[in-house]
Amino acid sequence: MNAAAKSPIAELTQADLFEKISFICTAVNAVHNREELLDTSLRRTMELFGAIRGSIFICLEETDELVLKVAIGFKGDEAQTLVKRLGEGVVGKVAQLKKPIYVEDIAKDDRFEQKSEEAQANYRTSSFICAPLLIKDKLIGVINITDKQTGHRFTKDDMRLLDFLSSQIALNYRRIQLYERFKRVVKETQTLKDRLGQSDKEAEHLKKQIHIQEKLATIGKLAGGIAHEFNNPLDGVIRYTNLSIEHVRDDEVVRGYLMEIKKGLKRMANIVKNLLDCSRNELLTHSKVNFKDALDHSISSVQTDLDYKNINVEINMNQEIPPIRDLGLERVLSNLIRNAVDAIDRDGRITIGARCDQDHLTVSVSDTGHGIQASNMEQVFEPFYTTKDIDKGCGLGLTIVGEIIKIYDGKIAIESALNKGTTFTIKVPVE
Repeated sequence: MNAAAKSPIAELTQADLFEKISFICTAVNAVHNREELLDTSLRRTMELFGAIRGSIFICLEETDELVLKVAIGFKGDEAQTLVKRLGEGVVGKVAQLKKPIYVEDIAKDDRFEQKSEEAQANYRTSSFICAPLLIKDKLIGVINITDKQTGHRFTKDDMRLLDFLSSQIALNYRRIQLYERFKRVVKETQTLKDRLGQSDKEAEHLKKQIHIQEKLATIGKLAGGIAHEFNNPLDGVIRYTNLSIEHVRDDEVVRGYLMEIKKGLKRMANIVKNLLDCSRNELLTHSKVNFKDALDHSISSVQTDLDYKNINVEINMNQEIPPIRDLGLERVLSNLIRNAVDAIDRDGRITIGARCDQDHLTVSVSDTGHGIQASNMEQVFEPFYTTKDIDKGCGLGLTIVGEIIKIYDGKIAIESALNKGTTFTIKVPVE
């Protein structure tokens, strides 16, 4: 029964699969504390994969140790090791690498020390899947699923689905943490009158964070469905559109129509990617990016619109900018420049400034567009908030910018006046 087999998930209908995924993504709605959330999330995840064993470890911020919080399907003496260090065992290695791991047969996998025959005898199969619980690059914990009830091995598709679900469990865990902290703040305001004003402000901030986390969890559930439904057929349509373009080189009218189709398809693919960027926890990279190259690519991506609207771009960069760690700088520039282009109807100017002061890079993107109302300034980084027409954006561009700047441990500021223009200024550390 240990032979690899088609995943039982593949046998589910679309409606059944989305319903089960939805149960896990919305588990936070039915629980009241972190322990109950972890237990509910683990049970529902095991049910989805048809597994009879599973566990969740949570990372202690002060020691970086992993503590077993919930285990299902283990005998009492099998769950004695309650604490793991980074790099220790499969769970510790997943936490250290911040990447999911799929093992078809651990006895034949040279990444790990082989388990003893006595330990393997306790399992139906030596195949398992394990994924980190991450919010951006911050480790929350690790989830481990093993022993399918059928005795079959897990598949790489199972690992990819667990990786997606683990990000939703991490978001839900963070929301519970924020809610518990919010309740403590409310309690403090009742007993510490001298701190009432400060506590009210913190409570309001936490309520807003909870609201944003709820939106991000919604994005995660939506992104999973959209990616599943759109990506494969969208890739096929784009591929055949490109082939059609190659076969109609002499017919400029048809070729023009196909190019417009391709442009729309690329926009659809970009919307899916934006949704996934907001919901998934992509690992940080240690590579560097050349600032001028990133800026040139960002400007060229909107060159057609610049020409059509007769927008002039001025660049003020009087010094050599050192390479910057690639945590999404080009995506920040692209979104800010795209916003500036959308803010201008016709005959405007975009001014881009960049300079290095000591250990920081400061970049400003200014436009002569219609500006932002003062009442909307605090909402521009919230998911799905947009004042654009529906065909110009879905309200995720500045959300992505804000999240990337947080990863850089940088700052972002906005200055705007109606009918006069807007300036976004970002400041990020330079190594």
